Amino acid sequence: MKMKSKILTFIIFALFFSSCANYVNVNANYEKALIEKKCDEQFFSDNLKKIKQNDDVIYTGLNVGLIARNCGDFNLSNVFFDAAENAYKYDVDLKSTGKKAINLIGSTFFDDNILDYDGSLYERIMLNTYKALNFMSLNDYENARVEFNRALMRQDKAKEYFAKEIEKNRADLDKAKEDKNYDKNMLENKKDIEEKYNSLFKEFNTTKEFINPYATYLASIFFFMDKDYRKAADLFKEISVIYPKNLSIKKQAKIFNEYANKFKIKNEKKYIFVLYENGFSLSIDEFKLPIPFTIDGKIIFSSIALQTLKKNASSYPYLLVNNVKTDEFVNLDDIIATEFKINSPQMITKALTRAIVKTTINIAVAKNDSDSGLLSFATALINDANNNADVRSWRGLAKSVSVAVLDNKGFITVNDENNNLLFEQEINKNKNVILILRSFAPYLPLNTSIIER
Repeated sequence: MKMKSKILTFIIFALFFSSCANYVNVNANYEKALIEKKCDEQFFSDNLKKIKQNDDVIYTGLNVGLIARNCGDFNLSNVFFDAAENAYKYDVDLKSTGKKAINLIGSTFFDDNILDYDGSLYERIMLNTYKALNFMSLNDYENARVEFNRALMRQDKAKEYFAKEIEKNRADLDKAKEDKNYDKNMLENKKDIEEKYNSLFKEFNTTKEFINPYATYLASIFFFMDKDYRKAADLFKEISVIYPKNLSIKKQAKIFNEYANKFKIKNEKKYIFVLYENGFSLSIDEFKLPIPFTIDGKIIFSSIALQTLKKNASSYPYLLVNNVKTDEFVNLDDIIATEFKINSPQMITKALTRAIVKTTINIAVAKNDSDSGLLSFATALINDANNNADVRSWRGLAKSVSVAVLDNKGFITVNDENNNLLFEQEINKNKNVILILRSFAPYLPLNTSIIER
């Protein structure tokens, strides 16, 4: 009776952790809050409580921060973004060796969902970028400069970051090598899984190095509007090299170069810099795969849960601003896919290691189960309940961005590709303007943000 009670306690304990494992609905709720422009105080108050309770701060901070930004509450948006930023600094970047070891052990026996979300590199860069835009909207250019510099620094640190991720992978490999059938259980299975991912990556324009041109592009506009013309032009050179045929980029490069060399300016104009953020970016999904493992001379199949990328719908293919068509600039899906591809070997190794450990434990329990199979049943139930991939991500980032630059004549009209009017407003023709247009879907209202300087 005592043994059965212990088994029941063990099952309840394990299923308690697994109950937090499904974030599909949470992701969907964040998307819904963006689409429906959920701006009620109770929603934000509830999520601030989660932040104060240190409840998955990065995941909550990123998503709710963007929802607050979408509502036009830039101060509140930065409260959530600041919380995520601090969690990056102290809970991720400065995580102690002991805490890392505990996390590794926990995620070996359960899955990554029992741990707080660490975020992705592209998310960190966009965090600082959106914080900077929030400060610009609040006319706080000093703090905006700090955030853009942080975003650019994260760009420069990308290679170093991924080198550390590869180093972390060694801990998983060392654990897996304890298995005497390492070559078959790890190397052969890993090769088979990587071949399955190759077809996925063919859908995207991935690169060996991580670059997020959107952050650099926005930073260059900031420095132009802050009258640091030399820095704006220097930053924009990086964009010009990547997109040599984009007409809007060519036009903007010419403007920035003229201002960096003031004697070339024929007559000083004010400009509208248009940024159209289109649709929803890739989301993280999961798929489960039966994998053969050789243990004690027997071939045993075990299911492993792996992350994959799920495409989401786009909105308008382009917009017309004062009859000027936006040019496609950057595909953010490609950026997400590039980071995913770089990280996928580590993710596969970790999933295989977890499966090997769990399968070995199952067999050991079955051999020594003297309680009518209850312990074996309990172990199998727990393993199945905790076999989930981590699908958390920053929902609401754009699928792609298109841009335009035009002379400021004191008004803005925005039309879709069928010339339907979506937005119009008068602006100060004596200022430079950033016009950020966000569309989640063609049937939803266009969200606009105007920054004048």
